[in-house]
Amino acid sequence: MGEERAIVSPISGTTRDAIDTLVTRGDRTYRLIDTAGIRRKKSVHYGPEFFGINRAFKAIARCDVALLVIDTVDGATDQDGKLAERIIEEGKACVVVANKWDAIEKDSHTIYEYTDKLRAKLDYLSYAPLIFVSAMTGKRVPEILDCVDRAAEQHRRRVSTGILNEALEEALTWYTPPVSRGGRQGKIYYCTQVAAAPPTIVMFVNDPARFGDNYRRYIEKQFRKSLGFEGTPLRFLWRGKKEREVDRTLNRAVKV
Repeated sequence: MGEERAIVSPISGTTRDAIDTLVTRGDRTYRLIDTAGIRRKKSVHYGPEFFGINRAFKAIARCDVALLVIDTVDGATDQDGKLAERIIEEGKACVVVANKWDAIEKDSHTIYEYTDKLRAKLDYLSYAPLIFVSAMTGKRVPEILDCVDRAAEQHRRRVSTGILNEALEEALTWYTPPVSRGGRQGKIYYCTQVAAAPPTIVMFVNDPARFGDNYRRYIEKQFRKSLGFEGTPLRFLWRGKKEREVDRTLNRAVKV
């Protein structure tokens, strides 16, 4: 902001409400929602701080891009992991902001070591960009909004059916769908995007039950490798023949 806009304290748990602030940079205006810090669950008692944390969770629901701020001195906590899960459940774009980077003694390997530790702890958010900043010195803080812009763009992105199916064809070339114990193989016919924010892709298959979690994760990984989608979750809906037949029946009933 470049100026003091809120009363803060170095004492944990003193912020109660989520504070909205408008800031303009270039031709864009951002609504920044500053939430209460969320401590480890065992440190939080029922009362004002508890309700402040609930307001922070609600702030995730009304944002477009969530900034998950990690204290690099303490490292990512279990509470941070739960926040990451909430961000994914809400389908929000995300940027992981590692703060207090100025307080860390560094050599040429430090940033890689910290990156590996944070990625391992927040494996749910492997798609989210990670930026190391210092709120104290201001180092890299202006770059946060650059990350926000890119994540928001990917979150609202739509990809044509043709390009999606080219990515799918390449994925199938490297790793064919699994075969069941009865010798029945899963088949993916084609895919198409049906929604954005977050990007949602329907996979039309012979039987969704033939595609386990490992193969579904592989498909997402390959789509990200081919098409990007950095900073946003991807949702895949696996639709089988029976479901498509029900849909067609309902559509005919509606027309009648």
